[in-house]
Parts: sequence; C-alpha cells; structure tokens
Amino acid sequence: MTGLSLPLQFRGGFTLPDARHGAYLQAVGGGHPVHSSRELALRAGFTDVPLAGIHVLGAAMAAFTAQFADNPVQLLKVETKFLRPAYPGESFELALERLDSEAVAGTSFVAGRYRGYCSNAQAHQVLMLDFKIRVAPAQD
Repeated sequence: MTGLSLPLQFRGGFTLPDARHGAYLQAVGGGHPVHSSRELALRAGFTDVPLAGIHVLGAAMAAFTAQFADNPVQLLKVETKFLRPAYPGESFELALERLDSEAVAGTSFVAGRYRGYCSNAQAHQVLMLDFKIRVAPAQD
C-alpha cells in the first residue's frame, strides 16, 4: 500500500487571457484560422475568436494536476467532448468527481478515473472530461 489517496472531488478555476491565447497560437504555428481571424470566426457563426479546444483542455488538466506537482504522474487516457465555444479572457470552473481508484500492483502508483465538466462564468458547460491517471508518492 502506498499511502497515497486520490481526492474524491476536485474544484478549481482558471482563466485563459488574450496573451495566453496569442502565445498558444504562436507555439502551434497559428493553428486553425478561425482561432486567429475575427472575420472568419464571425462568418463561421462564433460571437468572437474562440479558443482552441485543446488549449482549454490543456489548461483544465494543468489546473487539476497542479496538486500533484511533486509527484510522478502518468496520464493514461483522456476523452473529451466540447459542448460550446470558449473565448479568450473567460474564467472557467473545473468540477471533477473520482469514479474509481486502485493501487497499481507491483508499483507505488495509484490509478484513478475522473469525470466532470469545465464551465464558463455563466455556468454553461464548455467541456466534458473523462480521464485516467496514475500518481505515485512524491520522491524525497
């Protein structure tokens, strides 16, 4: 037994300001044009230039895994469903429930599966997440 216990629930928030959106686009070489052109975004039916879904997912996972900053973590599976657009400057609330957890035989890792939603400030669900992770005790 490792003594490590994964939390039953997680609640946390994050914001993706315009500057981070710009840095993301620069890092990925521009991404899809709808994420950088207001004109194209409006023609596509968005109210403004939307964030890339993978950017929102990455920020949500970073918010969750920050609690394990000193622990070895393995991300085993991620399933998502994008439910509505997210926009730069919005604040998001992440709410996750642990579905199961078990020690990984022969290792110091504990595995867990989480499911939940990332919602915007209007409490509209933007992203559904379902993922499996393994976490080991922090190394001294």
